[in-house]
Amino acid sequence: MAGRIVIFGASGYTGTLTARALIDQGVRPVLAGRNTKALAALAAELGGLETAYADAAYPWTVRSLVEREDVLVTTVGPFSRHGHAALAAAVDAGAHYLDTAGEPRFVREAFEEYGVKASSALLPAFGYHHVPGNLAGALALDRVGEDAVRVDVGYFLGGGSLARGLSAGTFDSAPGLLATRMFTYQDGVVDEPRSRVRDFEMAGRSRAAMSMGASEHFTLPASYPGLREVNVHLGWFGAATRIAARLPRGRAASAVIGFCGGGLARIARRRAGKGTLTSRIVAAAYDAQGTLLTEIHLSGGDPYDFTAGIVAWGARQAASGMTETGALGPVAAFGLSELEAGCAMAGISRVTG
Repeated sequence: MAGRIVIFGASGYTGTLTARALIDQGVRPVLAGRNTKALAALAAELGGLETAYADAAYPWTVRSLVEREDVLVTTVGPFSRHGHAALAAAVDAGAHYLDTAGEPRFVREAFEEYGVKASSALLPAFGYHHVPGNLAGALALDRVGEDAVRVDVGYFLGGGSLARGLSAGTFDSAPGLLATRMFTYQDGVVDEPRSRVRDFEMAGRSRAAMSMGASEHFTLPASYPGLREVNVHLGWFGAATRIAARLPRGRAASAVIGFCGGGLARIARRRAGKGTLTSRIVAAAYDAQGTLLTEIHLSGGDPYDFTAGIVAWGARQAASGMTETGALGPVAAFGLSELEAGCAMAGISRVTG
């Protein structure tokens, strides 16, 4: 490999899963974070890994983690509050970068502000949000070719209680996901329309999802220049979806979380592996007249396990050498067939039949 892989936030829930996934894939990462005791325990458990202290509140400690050609993986959220230190460190060092962000504002800043300055490859939102949607959208567009001018993507969860399935970190990031102004891609520009609800047919029934800002708005048009519209929707909240979409964004997070059940924070923080979630992603491609051309459905298991697996896979690819620079989508970074294979390895694959 050309460089080391450093996991910033390795002692957190997603960081620990990612470290284990890298070990399973034959890589010994450097474990970094501010909880040195937890890092030491994890490093010993995983066979004596190197550790390093870093705290997003002190950006120079994050900058000291990497040099050119290293790979910096960060799982430290909420990213709108703690994510900029790692992004800036990677850009300054010329290190490749992956994060697990799902917060629209942060994702947009990564593409529009940091990407133009990077001499390395930046892969923002390289987790359950939003790698599968990039894959599903690209598969749909690849199938129908230049006839497609619009693609709609939807993310759904199933298999158990949302409250039992969310980690504490995801719960902490929920206000950043829901309280931020959304955006979409239309007629060649990223815009901020009013939130919308769209119904998708999933496994024989209609499921509502609300519009959200996502990496797909930047990445799919870059790979498919004929696209004129990209819409991404989140279908996590069932009946609460339509309520949240009508609220001012500043109130949406607390309203939806409250609707989903009192004590969600307490339950999430006690997750400790309890609760089983499954993943379902759909992408629908349309022509200029609004006619549906094709749909692609993906399915898989727990989103956290997928995130750990795909981040580990992406970090290995980046450490082997990247020629593309700037903020990239997963298709542009690795190619469609390679990405599909990586997602299948991580636990999400195409539904056939």
